[in-house]
Amino acid sequence: MKSKQGKIIVFIFLVVSALPGICVAGKGIKQDHIAAFDGLFEGFVYYADNNKTALKSENKRFASTLDSHELGLEILKAVIAGPSLPHLESTWPKDTKINSFFITDDGKAYIDLEPDLEMKGNMDARSELLAIYSMVNSLTVNIAKIKMVKILIQGKDALTLAGHIDLEYFYKTNMLIVK
Repeated sequence: MKSKQGKIIVFIFLVVSALPGICVAGKGIKQDHIAAFDGLFEGFVYYADNNKTALKSENKRFASTLDSHELGLEILKAVIAGPSLPHLESTWPKDTKINSFFITDDGKAYIDLEPDLEMKGNMDARSELLAIYSMVNSLTVNIAKIKMVKILIQGKDALTLAGHIDLEYFYKTNMLIVK
């Protein structure tokens, strides 16, 4: 009986002695893995699907040191630059200019854009809706401070972007348009 108890005590002693080493080794591996992604924030940027019927997200990495305003500008630039995945389509022409972007303390974001004039003539109601929500969702999903978005055209309130969807209002996240 004593021999069995002695073996159990030795076994417990060995396990307890080895645990700190195992935990330290595990931490070292985990820290190395995390260190490879330090300084990056992985966000979702929304683009149209190939049929231009819904939005789909693409993961993009941004510097985690950016404040809300800087991150918002980088997200807007990514929306305008277009997707890198072949099954997604851009919702904005690449030459769309961001005149200004700002966020108020109460969570309202304002985007002042100068879109390509041809864009207005080439959009139906669905593509206009996708263009608006590609920006709105990309900002509101990634930046907790932003609750709603207002799009201005050339520094002014615009009735519509291309004649179909009202721009007079603030827009909130719409995940129903995302597949």
